[in-house]
Amino acid sequence: MDKLQKSTPSESIRVPILKSKRLIIRPLMKGDIEKRLKWKKYHDPLFAHYNIPKMTASQKKEWYWKKKRNPEMLYQSITSPRGRLLGFLNIFDIDWAKRKAELGIYFSPDSIDKGYGTEAIMLFLPYYFESLNFREMYLNVASLNKRAIKCYYKCGFEISRTTYYRHDPRSKIDIFGDARFRDVRKYFKREGDKVLVQFKVMKLSREKWHALNAKSGESG
Repeated sequence: MDKLQKSTPSESIRVPILKSKRLIIRPLMKGDIEKRLKWKKYHDPLFAHYNIPKMTASQKKEWYWKKKRNPEMLYQSITSPRGRLLGFLNIFDIDWAKRKAELGIYFSPDSIDKGYGTEAIMLFLPYYFESLNFREMYLNVASLNKRAIKCYYKCGFEISRTTYYRHDPRSKIDIFGDARFRDVRKYFKREGDKVLVQFKVMKLSREKWHALNAKSGESG
């Protein structure tokens, strides 16, 4: 396993279909982009960059293969038991030697606030830490995204540090001038002609995950 994990690209790994009562996590399929394009729009201006425009056939293929053939990414789809596409879960920036990767997860607008995020992550963690033998998972989450931070806390993640990243240039919102954003302005700052947004870097180690599982088993 060790030698395999250091040299094998993500595309070559056979990922099992993971199931819970409400969710299925499975490998990305070509038809998923069609389902993704049918999602409703994100109406919150802070998350509008998740909206994607119409794509040509070649753009759809490029979207799929860019994720499927990236050796530093493992991209999964999250569906309902009946096959409705709810969201995506992926690990990227994979370091096979150090056994760590970054988590990415997002859901369709009508699948938010239903507990799917916590359920999907908890479903994926045993595969990540035991089958793939990773030592650590980390993630970056915008400090203003309190809902997501609460979800990650539930899964055992802890904040390791705070940092700033450039605010998505696709977003045309006026953070400092629009009154709608007065409550979240504290998470933004200017640096020259750039707008930066504050992020929390969170992590979960295999040891912490095992300890939480043991504690959960005792309380159960």
